[in-house]
Amino acid sequence: MVAGVPNATLNLIDENRQCQLTTHGFEGSDTARSDSMCAVRFTSGEVTYLPDASLDLAFAFNPWVTGLLGRVRFYFSAPLVTPQGYALGSLCVFHTERHELTDEQIDRLKDLAQVILALFERRRQARANAELAAEVREQHEQLEVAHADLGRAHAERAATIVELRRSNSELEQFAGVVSHDLAAPLTVVNGYLELIEERIARNDPESARWIAASTRAVGRMQRLITSLLTYARAGHAPCRPEPTKLGDLVDQALNDLRGSRDGATVEVPPDLPVIEADPTLIRQLLQNLLGNALKYRRPDRPCHIEVSARPDGEQWRIAVADNGLGIPKAQRERVFEMFTQVDPASGQGHGVGLSTCQRIVDRHGGRIVAAETPGGGTTVVFTLPMRTRAAAPS
Repeated sequence: MVAGVPNATLNLIDENRQCQLTTHGFEGSDTARSDSMCAVRFTSGEVTYLPDASLDLAFAFNPWVTGLLGRVRFYFSAPLVTPQGYALGSLCVFHTERHELTDEQIDRLKDLAQVILALFERRRQARANAELAAEVREQHEQLEVAHADLGRAHAERAATIVELRRSNSELEQFAGVVSHDLAAPLTVVNGYLELIEERIARNDPESARWIAASTRAVGRMQRLITSLLTYARAGHAPCRPEPTKLGDLVDQALNDLRGSRDGATVEVPPDLPVIEADPTLIRQLLQNLLGNALKYRRPDRPCHIEVSARPDGEQWRIAVADNGLGIPKAQRERVFEMFTQVDPASGQGHGVGLSTCQRIVDRHGGRIVAAETPGGGTTVVFTLPMRTRAAAPS
């Protein structure tokens, strides 16, 4: 073994117990978390290395040391903590005799723990992709049912066919993203992990860069998955209009974006109206618009955003205006299309946010447009009927 001792175990630790998932040199079992040596410090993310555990007060009276469950002397534990900060368990090696490790052995054990953690993460991502693929299949099945219903709805046939064709095209794009764009980062992760496995024993500094590149790829994939699922749900989730204070929805959206508001001022009038709309969908709409205003700010002046609402006949006209980079006039209609970005090279966003806004406004029977803010920037205006009749899911 790497450590030169006869006993090793991979532990998973939850709120109440420790499960010795796989062991070497002894028969594994489940024990109470309160009896676990690895549970003492594993949430800190720091390695524990004790040539003689009986000399450390934190472990001297543990049943694995005293003889109740075992007579551990040498003890080494490397926590398994995900990049998101979730502590899963530990990689542990131990012996009934005092034992010391070299620096090289310690480094190799740490590297082995990282490889195990990466394999757990890869399996988690595979499950997430399977769930996403199942959701796409379900959406296609719903679309096929909708096509079958067209034969029983001749009076609305023309308008329904237009909407279903657009929905079908978007769902096909969604399926394409799942099968290609979302699979590509996983391929990167797998490739780098294979390289790490081949060269892990060489203590090569390049390994750290490979791990970092893999982590960034997984992050991109997760953000894209989140955006696509939000878009899909905006068209398929039930739309339940109810009297809702627009000011409360703005406050909730800003609270969700508080980490992005550094240096920005947001002007919200105190007399925003009560609208009749689905609060969950409109909150998502406002969060997308405010998030874009905060993200695409100009570097040469402080970010300023204004939210306003006024009656216009039998509808509300609601606006979110900023003084940011703005949208070129030729692209102000196209930005509401799926995967359209004003500046793809900037690497900001995926071109899904405004498409989601378009879907939400359509569900409420309104319209949404982008215009220029006087003095520079973007003003997005959307309308909501004062008495909303929610559209059927796309």
